[in-house]
Amino acid sequence: MVDSKRSLTPIRRQPWDWQTRNEYEEVTVREQPYLHGHYRNKYYKSDHDIYDPRYTALRSSNWDAFRDPKKYWYTPYVHSRKKLADSVTEVFDRARRLGIYYTIREPWKSFSAQLYIPLRHYEYAGALQLQHVIRYAMGCPIEQCATYTAFDKQGRSQWLTEWGITFPGNETDTALQPSKQMWMEHESFRKLREYMEKLLVIEDWAEVIVASHLTIEPLLGRLVYGNLNSTALQYGDVIIPQLSLVCQDELMWEEQWTQKFIEFIVNDPVTNRWEYLQSLGYADWPGDYRWGNTLSDPRQTPEDPRSNREIVSEWMNQWLATAIAAIQPLQMLFDEHGIQYEVQDSIDSVIEETLIPFIKKMNLENVQV
Repeated sequence: MVDSKRSLTPIRRQPWDWQTRNEYEEVTVREQPYLHGHYRNKYYKSDHDIYDPRYTALRSSNWDAFRDPKKYWYTPYVHSRKKLADSVTEVFDRARRLGIYYTIREPWKSFSAQLYIPLRHYEYAGALQLQHVIRYAMGCPIEQCATYTAFDKQGRSQWLTEWGITFPGNETDTALQPSKQMWMEHESFRKLREYMEKLLVIEDWAEVIVASHLTIEPLLGRLVYGNLNSTALQYGDVIIPQLSLVCQDELMWEEQWTQKFIEFIVNDPVTNRWEYLQSLGYADWPGDYRWGNTLSDPRQTPEDPRSNREIVSEWMNQWLATAIAAIQPLQMLFDEHGIQYEVQDSIDSVIEETLIPFIKKMNLENVQV
């Protein structure tokens, strides 16, 4: 016998506004189930639903309204990354066949091995914590960007590993163990490693995005995959700059969708998470287990009195200062090898050319730079 009160009926009678309908939206929007589940949390945080707006302090009137500026879904993303991966393979293959690594001059040769190979651990940590975002983010459009960005970070980690094995390691793995020791013990990496350790234990998935993609990533990414290219070329290294160009393409997209996400969220006027659930029809749902004995009522959950803009500003204040302090010690590595480069100049240029314009555009007035 069917319990009529529990028979599923369409909750959102007005589906997504398809005025901008396209292939990306067709396969992405509403892929994440809204409610009632197919699944629920079993082992962790059982008072929250599996897709629950309370996993972040930020509020949105419609989490599915975010759009990736590149409109990546699986097929176009894979096609795009296949081209990048083929480019890296060709760069490494040509360099290996021509013996280019053996023509690179010191001190860049030893310096680059000690700088770039340890960063595979940095990239891997970023990929790992994005799994947390993927799990708890609201709406497939956001989750999907996090998923592909995690793939990119994993890819960069493995490219750096392949570079480390093939060139500094002379086609053995002898370069990897010292690089791990560098990452774990060298003073120049200590604060960067601590930054990633703190990143790995952030609970709020949206804060992870801010702490990773709006602070440490622009500062470090532009340094190692951009600003150092001219220095590498001075010492005859054409491998790292070509690898960096590919990495720049990935980082540019990461930055684009992250900034769009922040623009989306700080301009959403909604002030509590219950409004989002109401828009899905929860108020009229007669038997949602969300409000049963084991799950807490979203209406009873205290809301953060701060606006989304204020919350994002506070996160940026906290993480940007820590990110700058994490990158500055890399100067020790440059100085040890006699590489004439000022890390602070790179930090200043990123702040001036990228972060301050973004902060002003988003009206994040409380961010101290």
